[in-house]
Amino acid sequence: MQLIIDPEEAWSLMTLVTGYIIDKSGISSDGKQAVRSWRTDRSIGTVEMDEVAVGLNRAIGTYLDEKSNRQIRARGHYRRKADQR
Repeated sequence: MQLIIDPEEAWSLMTLVTGYIIDKSGISSDGKQAVRSWRTDRSIGTVEMDEVAVGLNRAIGTYLDEKSNRQIRARGHYRRKADQR
């Protein structure tokens, strides 16, 4: 399985997460301002936002690889889930 998130989708996800942090996390006013500043620095089309998208894709890919390559027991022996295909 391959999942690729483009920079616009990554930006949308980032704004949802940072908005939640600002509104519901209970951090200080200085913390909220730091999160807002961090988010502003990563606007759509910036190099920083592209780096966020690349990091997000890398993290999702790693997670999916780990989940799809688990060992399972079948009739007294173990094999990788990926080997079943």
